[in-house]
Amino acid sequence: MWGVGNPGMLLALLLLPGLGEGFSLDVRRSRLFRGPPESQFGYRVLQRGGDGDKWLLVGAPWDGNGQGDIYKCDVGPQNSSWAAVPWLRSSAGHLGMTLVESKDGGFVACAPLWSQECGTSTFSSGRCVRLNEELRPVGTIAPTAQRCSTYMDIVLVLDGSNSIYPWEEVQAFLGNILARFFIGPGQTQVGVLQYGEHLVQEWALGQHPTAQSLLEAARNLTRQEGRETRTAMAIREACAESFSPARGGRPGAARLLLVVTDGESHDGDELPAALAECDRHNVTRYAIAVLGHYLRRQQDPEDFIREIKSIASDPDEKYFFNVTDEAALNDIVDALGDRIFSLEGGKQP
Repeated sequence: MWGVGNPGMLLALLLLPGLGEGFSLDVRRSRLFRGPPESQFGYRVLQRGGDGDKWLLVGAPWDGNGQGDIYKCDVGPQNSSWAAVPWLRSSAGHLGMTLVESKDGGFVACAPLWSQECGTSTFSSGRCVRLNEELRPVGTIAPTAQRCSTYMDIVLVLDGSNSIYPWEEVQAFLGNILARFFIGPGQTQVGVLQYGEHLVQEWALGQHPTAQSLLEAARNLTRQEGRETRTAMAIREACAESFSPARGGRPGAARLLLVVTDGESHDGDELPAALAECDRHNVTRYAIAVLGHYLRRQQDPEDFIREIKSIASDPDEKYFFNVTDEAALNDIVDALGDRIFSLEGGKQP
């Protein structure tokens, strides 16, 4: 048996074709690329390029508090340059832990710890992004990611006529119910219409993409006023236009309409057509009857309640509310929020 230290065996191995080929490192013209030590710069490296255009793709999965980054490092006189992948900016997913070449000449970079928030829950499903040769994202791969049940487009239709009083109680209700929603690009977005004799689009879906911006808008909302209550006009506009892509509506999002009013409509004969428009666009309707105007004048609200029940989706016990006055709106915030989020994403258009 030949031993490892046998010189004859070593010479024979070196003379075999393919086993005696050597390589060299150019230590005189070497380039050193440095990244922040805490970023794990160099965790994954790919080499690409031909004559005169050689570069490295370097992963730094702990960069940016764990969000991860990818760097393109030119093997030449220029400094390294950073390639941004903005869709991962909100999650500590450690982009760059995986880097591989794809068959189309591009690359695939993965963030295995990418997570998504759905309501009060967080799901770590991981995501990969496909990059072309210019390091621009051309697609994502997320086979285990699911759409949130809070992926909702909600339009509030508020009666701002003269009989609503005090308006501050309506503002307080609006702020409290908005605070129950999970606002975000992959979750809930809210638009507001206010009406009386005329209709005003206070803000469209997605116009306020954060909870902070949305609550600030609610605090600054003023009453439009008006002698008439044209509820059918407002509902028809909301269902026909407010959920459209032009107004920020999203394909696949559950569509919810929340109507708050304190009196019978002056265009009640147009309500059936307006509600049919909502049905055509798969809009689920919540309706709240504020009885303060009737009780203050000791009037019978029976016809008013019947009309508001007709606006609400069926069954009434789930989609219809009535309160004694404007201040009592805040007493139903929790129950209304629970019913909305029990939809588990609601009806899909």
